[in-house]
Amino acid sequence: MNITLKNVKFAEFASQETNCFEATVYIDGKRAGVASNEGHGGCNNYYPNTLCAILDEHAETLPPIVSRYLDGNGKPMVLEHDADTLIGDLFDYWLQSRDLKKSLAKSILFIGEDGKLWRSKQTDLNAALSHPDISQKLKAKQILNLMPFDAALSIYQGATT
Repeated sequence: MNITLKNVKFAEFASQETNCFEATVYIDGKRAGVASNEGHGGCNNYYPNTLCAILDEHAETLPPIVSRYLDGNGKPMVLEHDADTLIGDLFDYWLQSRDLKKSLAKSILFIGEDGKLWRSKQTDLNAALSHPDISQKLKAKQILNLMPFDAALSIYQGATT
């Protein structure tokens, strides 16, 4: 099952304990409904109500989430997927994609020799990126601007979490 979010509306100013958003949910390319959250810490809302059941059913087929947080015994907490974790993950993906696109349009993002994500603002971004020695100049292992977007996003997600 391929689940995607489109027509995402994000109200960052209204997000308190959770992200305040509304998005159209597509399943296998067909509009299935709308998911939203008021941003006050509660669960997501789904319209139609059957959308939540469809997402929950699909979530049962997924492997559990192994958290970076530890339980009382010092072991990583394990959580089961549900509709809210699926939509939450898709929303996080949308948010990180949006942020990366904005950053790539304004500056050069690169992984330095130290393995960290760095940003270099340039007056003429296109000229800087087309310079043959840009990697050496920046002392960069990888330049995200010069990579396919999905590969750059994977690196960006790892560096910003």
